[in-house]
Amino acid sequence: MIRDGDDDTERGDEAMVASDGEKARLALDVFAHFETEPGELLAAGNLLSIAAMNGWETTAVVASYEHGKTLGWFEDGPDGTVTITPAGRAQI
Repeated sequence: MIRDGDDDTERGDEAMVASDGEKARLALDVFAHFETEPGELLAAGNLLSIAAMNGWETTAVVASYEHGKTLGWFEDGPDGTVTITPAGRAQI
């Protein structure tokens, strides 16, 4: 899985052909890091914090989360929180 900007710039279009599931896996990695269960709320800022700690591009993590929402893996929660769905948890 491509996780940092250096690989993206080195590989160019190759990075763009990732499957839809692969695109959403970046955000899944963050939920897995926190061992988040369906219905548990995670501050959206935690997605960005883990991205920064791993050298991942913020825009890639946000896009990953948004794409995961279209797959039914994530949902927005109240007050700037996010959660993983049972379908998303099953992907971890």
